Amino acid sequence: ATIAALGLAMLGWPSADPVFAIGIAFYILYSAGQIGHESIQLLMDRELPPEVHTQIKQIVRDHPQVRGVHDVRTRSSGQTYFIQLHLMLDDLMPLVEAHRIADEVEASILAAFPNADVLIHEDPTTETPPLPLPG
Repeated sequence: ATIAALGLAMLGWPSADPVFAIGIAFYILYSAGQIGHESIQLLMDRELPPEVHTQIKQIVRDHPQVRGVHDVRTRSSGQTYFIQLHLMLDDLMPLVEAHRIADEVEASILAAFPNADVLIHEDPTTETPPLPLPG
């Protein structure tokens, strides 16, 4: 831009330098605004995109002993994803088995999202009406 402004000034258009300087100043302001906006979005706790919600629910659905999933809550803070959800499991399942299944689901979610903090609560299917698992 500087070379172009000098060239135009030498060709008889002396106002080219200030015009290019103003253009460059606006570009710098725009870039600074974009960087600031992205930084604020990164630092604010924001819900994860719908695609991530869908992927999390699909991971949960893939476990054969999970009867349903509800209360899926997500947020991001910096580079970390925070994922909370409730698994619907068989009413008569022993607590040890329910915990094992929750650990397996958590491991599957962490495989897909390594920088995640996952919190899973196990619910019996009769406690809350389960959401249907489409697919």
